[in-house]
Amino acid sequence: MTLTDLWHRPYLGPIIVYVLVIILIVLMRILIPGDYAFSFAAILMFSIPFILRGEMKGFRWDAKGFLTGLVVSFVILILYVILILVFTDHTINTSRITSSLIIVQLFFISIPEEVFFRGYLQEKLGNNLKGVVIVSFLFALGHFFTICLLGGFQGLVCAQNLLTFFPSIVMGYLYLKTGTLWGSIVFHFLSNIVYISTGGI
Repeated sequence: MTLTDLWHRPYLGPIIVYVLVIILIVLMRILIPGDYAFSFAAILMFSIPFILRGEMKGFRWDAKGFLTGLVVSFVILILYVILILVFTDHTINTSRITSSLIIVQLFFISIPEEVFFRGYLQEKLGNNLKGVVIVSFLFALGHFFTICLLGGFQGLVCAQNLLTFFPSIVMGYLYLKTGTLWGSIVFHFLSNIVYISTGGI
């Protein structure tokens, strides 16, 4: 079996791309000052799928997908906030939400991650329930490696990064059902904003 034969196996190419992207992000975080590494990581995740696929059909504007994302976000995040307020001593602190945080969360986290994980990986690994689960596992693992191991975080923070598997399931399912990235982008963005404003679990 040649390298070309291996590359054409349906799962191998996207998994190799995923591993290379995670390695590059890790190297950037080690070798480049934080803000630059963060920006380059966003550019990398956003651009690789366009380079490798040529077209990103799910990135076209879709009002129905966007509204679906808003409705799903409202339902799930209201339940999340209620659980946080009832079962923890956390409160909602909107002072944490600044205009710069909103820009960073939307343009440097939510959009690039959704383009890469849903628009590229989920399309390549299978835009079906199995693909949603596999990509969500890779999503959580990627967060663990790039934030937990490199950021020097331990304990609860590491566990929280692994818990990104669960919102990723929602993002993947939104993409599966709507065929657009806008629903998953909205949910990703609003989930991060709510998480930050409540201080998480």
